[in-house]
Amino acid sequence: MDFKCKLKGHEFGMEFFAYLDTDSILRKKGLLDEIHQILGSVKNTDHRAIQNQFLRKGWELEHRIFPQVSWAWDAYKDKAAVSIELSLIDAVHRDFLRAILGHKQNKLNVLVYVTSTFKEPRFENVRRDIEIFKGILDVPILLIGLDHS
Repeated sequence: MDFKCKLKGHEFGMEFFAYLDTDSILRKKGLLDEIHQILGSVKNTDHRAIQNQFLRKGWELEHRIFPQVSWAWDAYKDKAAVSIELSLIDAVHRDFLRAILGHKQNKLNVLVYVTSTFKEPRFENVRRDIEIFKGILDVPILLIGLDHS
């Protein structure tokens, strides 16, 4: 599912890939439209700016689901974790492992993964890696690629 929208005079696009029925899970939680609104209000692909938009909608920032370690999700609400990764493809794989563990321990129902379409880790590369890891990746993921046109 892809769409383009006009936002404050700027053309802003988002690409979506729902893995394992993630959009249905988020819709049932009442979070799918909220995520679209949050990301639709972002003016550029800046990590902190994106996090602040989640905070404005009541998401907890830097949430740790495993108190014994310092790993934290960029945003978290109702067992939905958000990871915003705009610089390292290897961080994507680390987040996959953390999400698998959280899902197995019932601390995470879904992962929302936000990246860009124009710099690493690019949307298309993360989508490729989800497909590569599908044999072990049992956590639902909504992949979102942000693109300023």
